Amino acid sequence: MSEDQVKKEEELKDEATEVAEEGLEAVEEEEIEEDALTEEEMDEFDEIEGEEDEEKEIGAIMVIGQGDFSTREANRGADDPGDNTLSEPQFICRYGDMLFVSDWGNHRVLVWNQFPEENGEPASIVLGQEDFSDCLENRGISTTLDEMTSGLGDENLEGFTISKPEEDTISSPAGVSVIDGKLYVSDSGNHRVLRWNGLPSEDGEVPGLVLGQDNLECGEANRRGLVGSGSLFFPFSIRSGDDQHVIVADKDNHRILIWQKIPFNDGWNADVCLGQFGMDEREPNRGDFDNVTPETLSFPTSAFYHAETGKVFVVDQGNNRVLIWNKLPSNNGVPADLVLGQKDFYSREVNSGMGMKRCDAGSMYFPTDVVFGRKGLFVSDSGNNRVLVWKELPTENGQPADLVIGQNTFSGHKFNRGGEASECSLNDPYGMFIDEDPEDEEDIGKLYICDRGNSRVVIWEELPDFSKEGSQEEIDHPAIEDPELLMGHDDDFMDDEEEDEEAPKELA
Repeated sequence: MSEDQVKKEEELKDEATEVAEEGLEAVEEEEIEEDALTEEEMDEFDEIEGEEDEEKEIGAIMVIGQGDFSTREANRGADDPGDNTLSEPQFICRYGDMLFVSDWGNHRVLVWNQFPEENGEPASIVLGQEDFSDCLENRGISTTLDEMTSGLGDENLEGFTISKPEEDTISSPAGVSVIDGKLYVSDSGNHRVLRWNGLPSEDGEVPGLVLGQDNLECGEANRRGLVGSGSLFFPFSIRSGDDQHVIVADKDNHRILIWQKIPFNDGWNADVCLGQFGMDEREPNRGDFDNVTPETLSFPTSAFYHAETGKVFVVDQGNNRVLIWNKLPSNNGVPADLVLGQKDFYSREVNSGMGMKRCDAGSMYFPTDVVFGRKGLFVSDSGNNRVLVWKELPTENGQPADLVIGQNTFSGHKFNRGGEASECSLNDPYGMFIDEDPEDEEDIGKLYICDRGNSRVVIWEELPDFSKEGSQEEIDHPAIEDPELLMGHDDDFMDDEEEDEEAPKELA
């Protein structure tokens, strides 16, 4: 082979090698692009799959009194309270930008001048105590029953030491409400309702008027035992509904008191009572404890008047039911028009007779509060650690609820669902408040719940709806041969030790 031919062949080989390398690079680039596309597609798939995985139960959007949704100790585990802690909060209300919470366990009312924007924000003002670190009942002031009577007519109690109120102290506050621009607080342990002359602006500010007592230094039950239209015995919720009436759940007198106009003197007498025929009566279920009727009450804890519909809702806790009047009564002892939590007006058993270990969409166990708004009718069913929701006003006795908050089934009843506290769980829920703009019919607002057992307030914007999974569908309970022996040691229900631990601490 000539030298020219050899040289030409080498050039051809070099050219072929170059072409081959270019082709290989093109193939590799194409494979890389295919791989990149595949990775992009996979990322999109993973993102979609992640969104499905992240779709979870709707819970509360904010917590007050705790730093997060997983903690539940009173005063965040500290010995003394602070400006951002709670101990068994009882009732709540909002007025404009201000928020008011009755901090039952710390014997105080906390006030936020600006509505909290983040979890666990501190309060601005404290009432009933000199500062945020104090928590003694009536600031630690006491007296003996040889200086004042107990209100119970028991001479054997003479010399017994009890807490004594002053004009600026509080004992076990319950209901809290702003009526006609003035703050009202049910000072339950002092058997009185306090009213400030406006909205408090300083720590420990003194109220300007008292109901249930002759003056701001008295604190006896029923004004030394004289039951009447101007006396109180452990008053709980206080509300209006129209800034014209004042309605108080006078719990241990087993009645609801209604003032038909705003009181303007200390000890002003109420005009109407429900649950009793006369203002001088105070027995549960009118003296026959098991004989419950549409006119009787036993330890009522809450009343709610909805001015737009004219309906009055009352939580009859001792009878495990909620009563509804179709219009605001103007006479004593008017019977209710509808009952929830029981099949009829003559039943009063826990959970409609199923006992403490069983519940469903139509039963109740020590209900505590009731509110109604555009989101629906809400009842805090404390013994079952849940809030029941009716999307529309019920029209039949014993009508089952449509939704449940705090549990993921209507048969669930354990506090915090038997586990840790979360944004979806409740533990002994108590007072509630619906925050909606009355002038904006499109505003369905938010629901505030005093989650008493978790020492917090939780705020819900959306309501949970398990209709897709069907987990809130009614569960048929198996027949029970012995009603006293509910389910033995079934893991789905509490044993005796759990039952004792979970049962409400008191009829309150």
